[in-house]
Formats: sequence, structure tokens, C-alpha cells
Amino acid sequence: MVYRQSDLWYFGDYSGNLPGNNYSLVLNTVIVLLLAQIALSTEPLFDTVKGRVFLNSTLNFIEVFFIADYIGKLANTWAHYEYSFKGFIKGFLSKYGLVDILIVLVLVTEYFPNDSFVVIGIYIFKSLLSIYFSSFQRVLKRIYFILTDSPAYTFFPLALLSIVTYLMAFFIYLIEKNNDVEHFGSIVRAFWFSIVTMTTIGYGDITPTTSLGKVIAISFGIIGIVCVALLTANIIESNNKFNELESTSGTSED
Repeated sequence: MVYRQSDLWYFGDYSGNLPGNNYSLVLNTVIVLLLAQIALSTEPLFDTVKGRVFLNSTLNFIEVFFIADYIGKLANTWAHYEYSFKGFIKGFLSKYGLVDILIVLVLVTEYFPNDSFVVIGIYIFKSLLSIYFSSFQRVLKRIYFILTDSPAYTFFPLALLSIVTYLMAFFIYLIEKNNDVEHFGSIVRAFWFSIVTMTTIGYGDITPTTSLGKVIAISFGIIGIVCVALLTANIIESNNKFNELESTSGTSED
């Protein structure tokens, strides 16, 4: 896939060109609106006449947008092939074109209720597909590079954190099992406290009662801070490496 830098409002197409930056921004805004609509549709406060009208109107707007998005991409694909019949068929029968038309048909036919698992699932799938085929793809490529370039090095602190988290759960279980059976009566139960402590979340809903247990929690909490800091530093280093490779690639193309 390539980017059309000449037209910031380009819809994108099914022949390999991604949307322009401005259109990608609009697309991502609509996707955020869609996710908000799905969340609000589960909120009892919106289960009123006005609330349902608002949510349905928002959903109708999103449907119209996705229909226009499909038509725009299909038209751009057709134009790419100089409006030939063969070009239209190529665009219509392209794998992503078929996915889009199937999604649009399911949404507009209203065979399934708007709040059904099928429709919500299709909307989320369409959102993920739209995000992927937008300028956001650059971000996804960056994340993919960070995950795959040197995972053993980048995520070594994460592996260390997992091991130490288990050790903490084991020690807390031994120390606190007789004082709080509900939360520390087994290593499995102690995992919740261990995880929230090691990841420095620290909800405070569960705490050890013995002095030794508190010392163990503080000690492992410090180790957790170090592991998270190392993980962050390694990810930043991989991100900088990606920037250097991207800059080098851009220079060589020029």
C-alpha cells in the first residue's frame, strides 16, 4: 500500500492507495464516534425516547458515512483503471471491496438489531479495517517493528517481571495465608495482589497484614518499578531505531 500525498482528502481505493491525511483524520473521528455510540447504547441513562433518537441518529450518520466511504473507494479504483468495465469489476471483486460491500449490506438491511452482537461485531471489524487502511498504518508498522525487531531484548524486562511476579505471589502466600485466606489462601489468589503491586498499579483493595508481608510487598514493588522502566527504555530504543531506518530509507529514495 502507498500514500497519496498530493490529495489530503483522497478517499483511498482498492488498488493500493491509502486515504489522504485529512480524510484519515475524519475517518478516525467517525470510528471514535462509533465506539462511543456502542458504549452509550449500553448505558441505562440513554434508554429514553430522546436517548434512543440520539443514538439511532448517530448510528444512521455512521452508516451513511461507511456507505459513502465504500462508494468513494470503488469510484477511485474505477478511475485508476480509466473507468473501464474490467477496472470496475476488479475493484468490486477485490477482497477488501467484497468485505466492505458485505459489511454495508448487513448494516443497511437491518436484518439484525443494532444492538446485536453481530452488528456491533461488524462495526468493530469495519473500524479496525478502516484504521488499518489509513495513515494510521504507519503507526501499526512502527508497533510491528518494535514487537518483532528484537523481541528477546525488547521484552526481556517483561519476562523478568513475569517471573518475579510469580515469586512475589509465592512469598506472599507463605507469609499471609493464615491471616487472609480469602485473598492469600493460595498462590493463585495471591496473584492479584502480586500483579497490581509489580506493575505499580497498586489499587489498595488488598494489603498484607504482617510486617514481613509489607516488607516483601515494598521490596518487590521496587523491583517492579525497575522492570517497567527497563521495558519502557527498550521500547523507546526500538522506536528510535525505527525512526533512523525510516529516515535512511527516505533519504535513499530521494
